[in-house]
Amino acid sequence: MSTEEAMVPADAGDAGTPTIQRRRLWPWWLAGGALVALAAAVLAALTVHVPYYEFRPGSARPVAGLVTSSDVDVYPPESDIAYTTVSLRHSTIASYLQAMIDDDIEIVEDDVVLGDRSESENRQFNLQLMDTSKQDAIRVALVALGYDVPITISGIVVVGVVEDSAADGVLEVGDTILSIDGETLGVASDVARIMDPKKPGDVVTLEVEPPDRAATRSVEVTLVAAGDEPERGIIGIQLQPRDPNYEYPFDIDIDSGNVGGPSAGLAFSLGVIDVLTPGELTGGLRVAVTGTIDRNGNVGNVGGVVQKTAVVTGAGYDVFLVPRDEVDEVRARAGDNLQVIPVGTLAEALDALASLGGSGFETAAAPG
Repeated sequence: MSTEEAMVPADAGDAGTPTIQRRRLWPWWLAGGALVALAAAVLAALTVHVPYYEFRPGSARPVAGLVTSSDVDVYPPESDIAYTTVSLRHSTIASYLQAMIDDDIEIVEDDVVLGDRSESENRQFNLQLMDTSKQDAIRVALVALGYDVPITISGIVVVGVVEDSAADGVLEVGDTILSIDGETLGVASDVARIMDPKKPGDVVTLEVEPPDRAATRSVEVTLVAAGDEPERGIIGIQLQPRDPNYEYPFDIDIDSGNVGGPSAGLAFSLGVIDVLTPGELTGGLRVAVTGTIDRNGNVGNVGGVVQKTAVVTGAGYDVFLVPRDEVDEVRARAGDNLQVIPVGTLAEALDALASLGGSGFETAAAPG
């Protein structure tokens, strides 16, 4: 084996004797310092947060196994309906750079996610949204099956204030309205009953309790016209019942674990109906679902549909039921290997599944 060393010219007095110059070694402390600096840079990239959040593909979770009930006949399906999730991650330097080149990850500024809330407050807020959505979903399913499910509440919580509306600057997210024009809000239908006859320009008096449930205050709000119904007066808020008590005809619940947000509502309603009715609601197909559900069975938009579609296609589902307004975005990501069906109500979702060979709503075992 031969090796080459660096040769340099000899001095005049040593013309016949070449001199060998050896490579200079780094001092150990310099090499160690470079390694420490590199490790620190890598650690910083992995742990130092930047003011962004990432919506990443999450998971598809079957619903039927999460439904628990007693004192009622159940029919666990063989082919299940799954709800879809998005993974929300606070960006680090490294994850942000990786997200920049991944079309299935959406990056948003942190105030878009948090608003005025801290991370822990935002987490608690989303868990509350999930709990309310879950109870609404169960109730909608039971009502569709013919059951009566009254709801008692302790007021309505403001979860959004429309900019430049009558409520802007008067109400804040987290406030609870206890009464309207002196009428206590004791059941969920009270708000619609009281507000239905109101016109734009009418003044209503609200009894409002702050988030810490301290002393209440009385405020007056001049109603504005609803955008789609100019003869109807509205306050200009998004709301949800506080402390809802659903009087179910039997014990029933859904184990949602640590998942937050309201976007599993439609999947939960379908899953409950599938468990409580004979036959296969999906017709044996693997069906994933996303979309909120309100107390009237209407399907609402959700966030992160691109990320959820990535989950559904990756897991090999056959069908994806999605909110009508978001179908174009879903289809653009889904490609040709996934059947995407837009729906606007629970009834439309049930009809869609029946058209695919499912057992259909006609098999629902209504009470009595």
